[in-house]
Amino acid sequence: MPHTYGPVPSRRFGLSLGIDLIPHKVCSYGCVYCQLGKTTDLTAVARDFAPVDEIVEEVAAALTRGPRPEVLTLAGSGEPTLYRDLELLNHRLRARFQIPLLLITNGATLWQPEVARAALATDILAPSLDAGDARTWRKIDQPAAGVTFEQMVEGLRAVTHAHTGEVRVEVMLVHKVNDSEESLQAIAGVLQTLRCDRIDINTPVRPPGHSRPLTADEGALARALELFGSKAAPIGHFEPRAVTAEIEGDAELVADTLFRRPCTAADLAASLSMNPHQVLKLLDLLEVEGRVRRKQVGAEVWWQAGA
Repeated sequence: MPHTYGPVPSRRFGLSLGIDLIPHKVCSYGCVYCQLGKTTDLTAVARDFAPVDEIVEEVAAALTRGPRPEVLTLAGSGEPTLYRDLELLNHRLRARFQIPLLLITNGATLWQPEVARAALATDILAPSLDAGDARTWRKIDQPAAGVTFEQMVEGLRAVTHAHTGEVRVEVMLVHKVNDSEESLQAIAGVLQTLRCDRIDINTPVRPPGHSRPLTADEGALARALELFGSKAAPIGHFEPRAVTAEIEGDAELVADTLFRRPCTAADLAASLSMNPHQVLKLLDLLEVEGRVRRKQVGAEVWWQAGA
């Protein structure tokens, strides 16, 4: 499986070239809202995966194809801070490519010195904070053994204050899990102790791995905006840049992108610089082959990997 994917549309960061360091669903959390489904390897211990040189060269090759991304994003199929050589990789990527390096992390192990150093070697740090108390944290994030709520918060606090670049904390609000007044007050209390440039308030919109409604209602989102302060903002829809060149329609490219994250057909067309009609034809083909499936979410049709 390739270590790069996209560029894909990010509602938070624009056009992003994803760098996937971890095998599918190796993670330190088993979040109830995860768009990729259930965590199959729940661990907080970093391991060796692909060699650093291999990943750097694959990024270089990916940058020769399609539109130029606005960020290089360490994210994907699992938690990127479980990649043992992350600090070295980050230094290599920043030295070679003149594109901001973004780390999206659940923040579970930022208290570990080696993870903290890797996080500081980025241009943009985007950690998550889904709860302000241990009980709710365990319910929504379902952490691996060896991680405590107190460790997580202390690591998040220390790294956000030490980071010299942009810090954007994401809060994912899930219906009837962490969107009560008590939960929002607790999250706000922790946020006040962090150093961040922006607080992104999110709620699940992509199809998760189960069918229970997860989207928080408008009242909870509005209350979060009040409590979290002037740096808080809801995450808006992706606005694609003007496409300067089209690349050959490729079913494998579409399938690989959907393996990493669900998208709408419009998202795929914008991020992969494909003709929208070609994207729909490829999606129909992949659906017939049983490799992708569609899911209606409100007024939108989302596509994801799997029959």
